[in-house]
Amino acid sequence: MKKTIMSGILISAMILGLAACSQSGSSTQSSVAASIDTAAAKQELEQKEEAATTAAAQTEAQTTATAEEPSSAAFVPDDTIHGFGGGASGGGYYTISNVLSQYFTDQGFGKFSAQPTTGGTQNALLMQEGSLDIAVINGADSLGAYTGTTESFSEPYTDLRAIAVLYSGCMQFIVKNTDEINCINDLKGRRVGVGAAGSGDLNHSKRVYKAAGMDLEKDIDPQYIGTGEASTQLQDGQIDGFLNVASLPFAAVTELTSSGKGKLIGLTDEEVAALTTKEDSVYFAYTIPANIYKDQTEEIQSVALPTVLCVDANRISDELAYEITKNLYENVAEVNDLYAGFDLDPQKTIDALKIPLHDGAKKYYEEIGY
Repeated sequence: MKKTIMSGILISAMILGLAACSQSGSSTQSSVAASIDTAAAKQELEQKEEAATTAAAQTEAQTTATAEEPSSAAFVPDDTIHGFGGGASGGGYYTISNVLSQYFTDQGFGKFSAQPTTGGTQNALLMQEGSLDIAVINGADSLGAYTGTTESFSEPYTDLRAIAVLYSGCMQFIVKNTDEINCINDLKGRRVGVGAAGSGDLNHSKRVYKAAGMDLEKDIDPQYIGTGEASTQLQDGQIDGFLNVASLPFAAVTELTSSGKGKLIGLTDEEVAALTTKEDSVYFAYTIPANIYKDQTEEIQSVALPTVLCVDANRISDELAYEITKNLYENVAEVNDLYAGFDLDPQKTIDALKIPLHDGAKKYYEEIGY
């Protein structure tokens, strides 16, 4: 009996011992598993942090490289030499073509080369044939070229485009300083400079003499010479007058009035009306203020018209036209220092133009609200 009881006790103890071992093993296995899970999580976190650090470094490197490289949108000029048409030596257009050619070249817009010409009409003709890419042309001649409505153009120059109105040129009639000449009709029978062949001044002369009821070929002795030569000849007494369209004051007129060799005469009401009231007129009435020149104590009635910076639609790219236009308007003070007569104003350009803007220029005007 005692043996039986002892055997039962031993069996129970063994069962309890095995149960305890089982519980201890299970606890140990759980602890091990938890440790493994913790280590894995820690390793995964470290890998994520390392990946994030690498990605950030790559992004920074790419950003730095992008900042250092030139933008693909930046204007890059080619090796083309852009001929820039001006005018006859001594005239405003001649000066403008020289100073703007140098300025545009210095600004990194490519290579520009000023070319002496006889002026507006010849500039447009040379652009049409491909010899010039850019030029200064007055509003009347640019319209005549674009529409082909002048005798100089056998067909319209439909690729002629505008960049900006540089200033409004005032018609200035300078004559010998004598009481015998006080109006255009007083020049009948006299030697008068009318502008070189193909020049804007020659076209102005034809229009103004017609407005005065005169025939340029019959009523005067026309001298087909440019501004510089006309100024010299008037100074020397070889001619009795000449016409020029330029900003105020104009150097040649200043020199002649200061020396006492020349004076300005004005237009009559009828002459102004004849030049300004036609449907296709580009002139507008203009009054020269008193005291612009020596001994000019009274206002002088005249007309004016825009002076336009023109380009060829195909040989000047949209990008280049945009850069030129933007630069002119965003650096007005610097540009005005190049030529005192400049009067750059986007509203005046939009109001005065009779020919289309270049697409590149148009883009800039639209950006600033025009």
